[in-house]
Amino acid sequence: MTEQENPVKNCTSDELARILGELSMEQIRWIIARQEHATDKEAAEAIGVSVRTVYNWPDTVKEAARLMAADGLIAATHIRRRHLAKAMAVKVAGLDSDDERLRQGVATEVIEWEMGRATQPQTHSGPDGKPIEIADVSPREQIASRLAGIAARERTDGDTG
Repeated sequence: MTEQENPVKNCTSDELARILGELSMEQIRWIIARQEHATDKEAAEAIGVSVRTVYNWPDTVKEAARLMAADGLIAATHIRRRHLAKAMAVKVAGLDSDDERLRQGVATEVIEWEMGRATQPQTHSGPDGKPIEIADVSPREQIASRLAGIAARERTDGDTG
């Protein structure tokens, strides 16, 4: 059953996304840590927050932890979106770098994000530039033919040496 076919999963995801929008990053960090620790206290200690602080948070924080246990992808997406503007600011700051190669690389990346990559020609031809002919031969025959060609070249190279 896909996520679209599972209304319970969609409700859980929507509720988690709504709650995460109301929480601080410290609370979200605790929710993530809570997934990896057996108790609220251990999770608080893991992120350097006092247990008293955690116990004073609204019930929605614990509800978010419960929902995240069911759908961690929503929390990860929320964190990514929350930091997207900061990440973009860091990225485009590279346009002002003293390093020409860095500036060029960032410029290319930004242009490709907005306009797509330039069309790259792709041609497939043989070593002589002519079309590759595909013979109807078995892999065993192809290998035997290649080995015979290598052996012939080695004999020729050996004669000129």
